[in-house]
Amino acid sequence: MDRTIIPIASGKGGVGKSFVAANLSIALAELGKKVIVADLDFGGSNLHTCLGIKNINPGMGDFIRARYSKLENLLVETEYENLKFLAGDVRSPFLANMHHAQKIRLISNLKQLECEYLILDLGSGSTYNTLDFFGITQLGMIITTTEHTSTMNMLTFIK
Repeated sequence: MDRTIIPIASGKGGVGKSFVAANLSIALAELGKKVIVADLDFGGSNLHTCLGIKNINPGMGDFIRARYSKLENLLVETEYENLKFLAGDVRSPFLANMHHAQKIRLISNLKQLECEYLILDLGSGSTYNTLDFFGITQLGMIITTTEHTSTMNMLTFIK
């Protein structure tokens, strides 16, 4: 199945990445597209709140710690037809500093998910992990505000 991966990032937190990821995912699903939205903000995942989902589902930490062998086993149904959710994880410390092998396994599994659109809600800043997840495709969105620090951090991310 052809899939389009759209990572959503920013140089600064609190600018609306999760809000944009949730609404883009819902809009695509309402157009009849098969969509998966994944919370890859390992330091402070909260995409579930934008989707109206309680934070009770196993998430990325469970996959990274090898409690689940495939990401598809972690997909959560949403109230929106055609939209599935991959939960982040705020329970597991140090996920933002995962080992390289864990990151490669995660990227490989993300690319194997069956969907038309895979939306990645990334953490803020320009850490190696965030940049690596942003770079798995030629597409991507960078969210910013008119606040000076937000704009400067966006430019740092692009650089």
